[in-house]
Amino acid sequence: MFLVETEDMHISVGQYRSVRFALQEYQADSARLSGSIQVIPDTSSVELLLFQVDDYLRWRNRGVDVDTLDCLSISSGEFDMNISGFGSIVFVISNRGNYQPVTVSFDIEVLFRGSGESGDPLPAALRTALFVMMMGVIAVAVGGVITKYVVAHKKRT
Repeated sequence: MFLVETEDMHISVGQYRSVRFALQEYQADSARLSGSIQVIPDTSSVELLLFQVDDYLRWRNRGVDVDTLDCLSISSGEFDMNISGFGSIVFVISNRGNYQPVTVSFDIEVLFRGSGESGDPLPAALRTALFVMMMGVIAVAVGGVITKYVVAHKKRT
């Protein structure tokens, strides 16, 4: 599942950009964030951080007891970051430690083991129930038209 496709971001000194996404329980098996990044100027590097959303909110407010799922410092190239767990995840690109703004170009996708099917019968059951209700509405409408036709035809004869 693509998280960000060919995005360019300008990040000022000491600033960061974040992308929030949700990872379902069935997607958590061997989940990882994979992609490529290019940092301009090429002498700079950025930090890539992965947080659960509650840890991200504490980190953003300079709170204590913040856990990262994974952290990486990179200039340019390919990267892989492990995602342990599931839920609301925040991916952060931070320009800490540089003396000048950077422009970052990247492609990122979330990879996991499995088919991507939830195995949860609820979505299929909801689609079936919606289909049955739709067929019932159509049957009532068609029955109404036929009844009107039959009644009108009997009055003529």
